[in-house]
Amino acid sequence: MVTRSNAEQVGDERLRDATGRSRAEWYAVLDETGAQEWDHTRIARWLGGEHDVDGWWAQSVTVGYEQSRGMRAPGQRSDGTWEAGATKTLYTTPQALWPYLADDDLRRDWLDVDWQMLGVTEPRSVRMTADDGSRITMLVDEVAPGRDGRAKVRLSVQHLRLPDGDAVGETKKFWRDSLAALAAVVNG
Repeated sequence: MVTRSNAEQVGDERLRDATGRSRAEWYAVLDETGAQEWDHTRIARWLGGEHDVDGWWAQSVTVGYEQSRGMRAPGQRSDGTWEAGATKTLYTTPQALWPYLADDDLRRDWLDVDWQMLGVTEPRSVRMTADDGSRITMLVDEVAPGRDGRAKVRLSVQHLRLPDGDAVGETKKFWRDSLAALAAVVNG
């Protein structure tokens, strides 16, 4: 699986509606200011400070610009490390889901790995470190019930500090499969 670029994730019309300029217009402005020599933080702050671009959109324009100019690849963070993410909606409550995330034995049943727990914030987040030193954060967000009235949560996983770009697709597949296994247990 190839990680989608910022341009593939955020449509140009949506960008223009939110910021007043198209991707090409922003990139031309950034080129004129010499932003290819700047780091990520400086570009995003400049967009917010000089052009009053909302923080989220400043980040999006910055990531897109960096990708378009070869300063970073899709899936790569500004510090050069790589990350992958996955999300799954589950028909349960945060409290009912929590044991499957925080309890080592229950988590091992669906995740099939035994990673070191770094911290938990019940029933919101779990942080772990994998054997290769990469870091995982799982976040639980309650969402509106479905049409049938059943409770729902969204479980988001961010897997950080991957060794290289090749690991991104493999890691995304791992998490899609693992979250499907969790859904089978929880929604079963």
